[in-house]
Amino acid sequence: MLKRVTLFFCLLMSFGFSYPQGYICDREGARLEYIRKATRDGSFRWRHVLTVTCSEESGALRKVTTSSAFLKSNGKPLYKSDVTERFTIKADDVSADIGEAMASYVKARVGLNATGSGTLSVLPADMQPGDTLPPVVAQTKVGLLTYNVKVTERKVLREETISVPAGTFRCMVVEEHKVESGPGHHRDVTNLTWYSKGIGYVRHDTYIKGVPDTSEVLQSLK
Repeated sequence: MLKRVTLFFCLLMSFGFSYPQGYICDREGARLEYIRKATRDGSFRWRHVLTVTCSEESGALRKVTTSSAFLKSNGKPLYKSDVTERFTIKADDVSADIGEAMASYVKARVGLNATGSGTLSVLPADMQPGDTLPPVVAQTKVGLLTYNVKVTERKVLREETISVPAGTFRCMVVEEHKVESGPGHHRDVTNLTWYSKGIGYVRHDTYIKGVPDTSEVLQSLK
């Protein structure tokens, strides 16, 4: 029976079919390493090591938890702790709790407890060039301070194959406008992200007022 199933999927692959899969790496223990550099001069910003710490079935859903360490060029931590993110996969569509991720980021940056809330960020498994994705609105509260994030104008620009140090990947390219605001903080950027099925993002570029600012690229996947 196993041989028949294997042969069946091999035949599907030979005719251009592939296993259903979302735009995320859900393999527990997987380790993805990125490097972010300034676009203007190629200077090092940080090394981002993302580890899939938990991946488990929950009814019709799969729950995935990741932990991200951000490191300086000398290998020392950039923040006080790692950033935790949680994802839900349903029928291969991936959703992320951005408010919760923001709270974890604040904890990592300044060491203060925070709470987060807001809408989910969704990446449909069947997204195609020309599609528009739902906007995301989230906020985090640190004591009496409130910080907001709005991600709008989310659209799938194209499908393309790109090569990075970790390999060559077929990707969907998603553009979005992201505004972060709060006491003492304001950031307005346009993001361009290359997503590959079974991996997540393999490249992430930021632009400020149309000028390239940074680029984060996948270096390795273990």
